[in-house]
Amino acid sequence: MTTIPDVFLSTVNRYRDKTAVVDGERRVTYGTLDLMVRSLSSFLISRGIGHGDKVAILLPNSLEFITSFFSVASLGAVALPLNVAYKEEEIRFYVSDSQIKLLITEERLKPIAEKVTAGLGVSVVVVRGGKREWSFLEADTPAYIKASIKPDDDALYLYSTGSTGRPKRVARTHYNITSLADNHTETVGLTENDRVLFTVPLAHTYGFGNFISAVKVGASIYVLEGFNRNKVADLIERESITIFPAVPFMLNVMAVTYSSKPRDFSSLKLVISAGAPLSRQTFFKFHERFGVYPRQLYGSTETGVISINLSQDIENNFDSVGLPVKNVEVKIFREDGNEATINEVGEIAVKSPSMTTGYYGLEEQTKRVFKNGFYFTEDLGKMDEKGYIYILGRKKLFINVAGNKVDPTEVENFLLTHPKIKEVVVLGAKDQYGNELVKAVIVPKEDMDSKEIYAYCKDHVADFKTPRMVEFRKEIPKSLTGKVLREYLK
Repeated sequence: MTTIPDVFLSTVNRYRDKTAVVDGERRVTYGTLDLMVRSLSSFLISRGIGHGDKVAILLPNSLEFITSFFSVASLGAVALPLNVAYKEEEIRFYVSDSQIKLLITEERLKPIAEKVTAGLGVSVVVVRGGKREWSFLEADTPAYIKASIKPDDDALYLYSTGSTGRPKRVARTHYNITSLADNHTETVGLTENDRVLFTVPLAHTYGFGNFISAVKVGASIYVLEGFNRNKVADLIERESITIFPAVPFMLNVMAVTYSSKPRDFSSLKLVISAGAPLSRQTFFKFHERFGVYPRQLYGSTETGVISINLSQDIENNFDSVGLPVKNVEVKIFREDGNEATINEVGEIAVKSPSMTTGYYGLEEQTKRVFKNGFYFTEDLGKMDEKGYIYILGRKKLFINVAGNKVDPTEVENFLLTHPKIKEVVVLGAKDQYGNELVKAVIVPKEDMDSKEIYAYCKDHVADFKTPRMVEFRKEIPKSLTGKVLREYLK
């Protein structure tokens, strides 16, 4: 199966009467979801959507998001999922850059959708909320629409932002997406008996990859619009959730939140952590509280899932992002272009059937990171003798202090041992003469000053690694998945 409609219909035919999606009080089977997809597909055709057209989906995690995606894919159109937390300026850029023809949204977001699409020739359609232009009736029996779709047709647009720079459009084909589902499900052992809880956005590459994998095997999908610690815990207990993709922030909040009664998370067989590094403290604290260890997953917008740590010795290598998933090849390259040796630090490069071939309209950036069939991630890491991958930082984030390369992560980890420091980000900054130096942005637990930082580093950190600039903040700016937005800290 090398197209998304093929994957979806295969699941429908095998598990027609099985629960597909649970969204609040609504529960639909795969058979009903199929009818909903057919109905919305017919509606989209009536609005002029066909093969190759671009359709934006501005919806929260919901039954309508899932229906919209499969409807768009079934027509051979290209879906652009948009996170509802995006700002107006961001949405307008994505819609304009992707040449969107129609935007699917909900009643609550219609005013924003109409505002950002003004003058762009984009139709706005409401499919969720009170006043909607499409709705599904149980009595509907819409015909199946068979579009001519090839495996190498574009199916999905996502945008890669990293920590800095203009967002870059990434096109993923039907073959890319179905390969991702194959690789991920076979590696982690997903089955039709699993119940997967999604509070991470389905519009993000991490949430989307786990979502499409769950559909491939006929698992039941539970969706929440956003993260609420109590709702998540209640759902895990009540519905016996087996798989929970999360980000470290969520896991930490759940681990430290007071509960008047013990929580029973015994149904969980896999808790996935991605989007940001998982700290030792959160790893052990979550296990101590709920009896299950989070497993780090590594992926990117350009490739989808790359690796996951399913180690039997997880207590001793929790900081690894694991082994490459099935059919994915990972290599570490030195700066001279040669492959690194075991445990030698270099740039992580990935070759995968699920990865894109480049950035749309950005030839120079494409040439720089897509070479010899590999995507060069600009992540620095190493691979141990068993093939486990460790991410050590970003290639571009290394700070050059008078010719000495400083790893920000190393300095961050040290500063976090200070009892007064809650969070810290270390980055490079320029002094008045244009020389690069180390800057620390700190969220303190209590009042402190920069002199305490200098004194703490004096006997423990090399002089060139010691922060020369210290800034105190109430919080660190982060993306929706917990990635630090360094451009706001310079």
